[in-house]
Formats: sequence, C-alpha cells, structure tokens
Amino acid sequence: MNNLLLIDDDQDFSEFFVAAINSKGANCQVLSEPKKIINLNLEAIDHIIIDLLMPEFDGLQILRFLKEIDYRGDISVTSGQDQSLLDSAKEICQLHKLSFHSVLKKPFDLSTLDTITKKKCVEQIKNNKIAPTEPSDSELTTALKTAIDSQCLDVYFQPKVNMSNSLITGFEALARWSLNGKFIPPTRFIPLAESTGLINKLTQVIVEKSLKHFARIQAHHSKPSLSINFSALELNTSNLPDLLKSKIDQYQVASERITLEITETVFLEKNTLSLEVLTRLRLMGFKLSIDDFGAGYSSVNMLQNGPFTELKIDRAFVSTIHCNEQSRIIVQSIVEMAKRLELSVVAEGIEDKITQDGLTKMNCLIGQGYFFSKPMPAHLVNDWLTNWYKNNNLTTIN
Repeated sequence: MNNLLLIDDDQDFSEFFVAAINSKGANCQVLSEPKKIINLNLEAIDHIIIDLLMPEFDGLQILRFLKEIDYRGDISVTSGQDQSLLDSAKEICQLHKLSFHSVLKKPFDLSTLDTITKKKCVEQIKNNKIAPTEPSDSELTTALKTAIDSQCLDVYFQPKVNMSNSLITGFEALARWSLNGKFIPPTRFIPLAESTGLINKLTQVIVEKSLKHFARIQAHHSKPSLSINFSALELNTSNLPDLLKSKIDQYQVASERITLEITETVFLEKNTLSLEVLTRLRLMGFKLSIDDFGAGYSSVNMLQNGPFTELKIDRAFVSTIHCNEQSRIIVQSIVEMAKRLELSVVAEGIEDKITQDGLTKMNCLIGQGYFFSKPMPAHLVNDWLTNWYKNNNLTTIN
C-alpha cells in the first residue's frame, strides 16, 4: 500500500487531504510541525507532500533536509502561492536530485489526487540504492584519460533544420563515451574534464573526429555546416585558433562552415587572452555561438565581451514555451534581441510540433531536437539526409 506523508500546518486542509487519500486506498500521515521531520523515520514513507509556506521551517528547508538524508521516495509540493513559486520549488527539488512527482496548487479538486496515489516506481528507486555504485570521479578521471589517449571517444551528429522550409542547415557534433558498455553522459564527463585539466586533450580528439567525419559528409552534401562545442576554459589557450586552422586545412573544410559553440560552464572573464582568441577565430572566418544562452549568469557578459555571431537558446526555455508564459516571453525576447544585434539564433531541445510552431511564430527559424532527429553516428548521416529530403519532397541536397 502507498504510504504518504503530508507536511502542512493547515488543520482543515490536512483533514480534507487525509480523508481523500484514504478513500483512494492509500495511507496518509500528517506532520503539522515541520521541524519534527528531522527526527522522523522516513524509511516506510513512499511519498512526501510538502506545503511551501510554513512558519519556522518552510518547504524549501525541508527539501534541503531531504537532500541531505538522501531521501529516495517521491516528493510533491503544494501551496496557494503564485504558480511561479511552485515552479521554482519544482526546479529546486530537481536540482537537489530528488524524485519530484507533482505540483499541487491550492485549491485543487479530488481528481488531482489520483496522480498522488500512484507510485512512481518507488521500489525501483530503493533498489537502486543497493545496486552497484556509479564510478567515482577519481575512477572516471582515470578511465577518461585512457579513453582520450587511445581516442576511444565517439562523435555523433544531430541536424539543425530551417523550420520554414525543412532544409538542413547543418549539424552539431556531440561527444559520446561508453565505459564498459555503459553510456556516460556528457554532463558527467565534460565538467570532469574541465576540473581535471583534461579538457584540451579531449577537445583535440573531438575536433579531429568531427572534421574527419564531416569531410565525408560534405563530399556528398555541400551545404550543411558543422558546430563543435568548446568550453570557455579553452579560450585561455592561445594556440586554439592555430589548432583549428591546421585541422580544417588537413580535412579541406572551409572555416566559414564551422561554428564554435562556447559553453558557459566556466565563467568567461573579460580578459585579454580570451578576447584575443575569439577575435582571431572570427578573423579566420569561424562563426561563434553562445551555447545554452540564458541558462547561466554569464550569458549577457559573454555577448557583450566577444565577437559572437549566434545565440543558441537553452532547451530549458524552448521546451516549455507552450506551457510556461515566462519561458515564452524569455524566448521571444532573446529572438528579438538577436535580430536587433544582427545575430543568428538557434533553438535547441525541440521535441514536438507545438514547440516548432510556437518558435516559427516568433520568427525563430533554425531548430534542433529529437522532433527532427536524435544524434546519430557519422556513418548514418548521408543516408539520413537523403531520406529527409525525399520524405519532405525536397529536390536537392547540394
């Protein structure tokens, strides 16, 4: 049976909630003094529902406590406050890597509680606790160094689409790594490479493989361009422009076809070397894009300080424009700003047609995401291009 815990100091609401939950065949306890959760045994609790606004110990403090004790059950948040506060609490819960379940804005009807009484694979989550542990950062660093030295990293390609006419404008090269048959996400190994001084060697491998594969793609299809990701840390490497120039010459790829996407995982400081590297790259003909624009605190600083040619809107905003008014306004503002600054703009994370339609209405025409294609191995790109043009009744690729 599903065991729930409601943390709420409103007695009337608590009585209503418990009666409703019990009528659906689940058990529900109530904790009206939130600080007492510190001494409560939560092992048997499958799902905690937390009111955000409580005296002495509010819902956000409870979320932090649950993170600290590594609580593995589901968590929902409830409040009569603005929806934006509930959305922020949801994001905080996810940032804490807690198992977020639902947002319940008071008042709500009984049908809403149907989702609350459904378990979200709690048993599986608990079993994960005793499953073999993930490799530590130290173990992963050693394995990553070996993979870099032996060039055992892959590059996948994801297309960018002109949403007004379905033409393919280019591809993004994405680093992929498997360790002992298990996929290691870039969100794990890229920051690790940055923090351990491996990022430059990693980038060299990815650049080499990206251009080598892209040279074969452009031999069949002359128009698509290529985007390659770089950490802002690498802008402190004065030989980066020379490395890229030597590689495009080796593989006979024009610099104008290459866009360097600068991620802001590390703050781009306003310093002479970074600005020199960016400017040299632009003088060589490379295009420069700010990746995940809007997600980090340094986005506007990067835009002001560097000779960028493109903004790539973060997927967190793009994927929610149809259901979140704030996201829609932010994306619309970025598109309008880019136009006024004469910058290209790309939306990433498009997963459905409603998002594509919303973006085209904003005059954001270049898109990327699973709605068009998942990232694919290099050897599949040419066949994919041929099929894409055929299925969209486009007569030419070159």
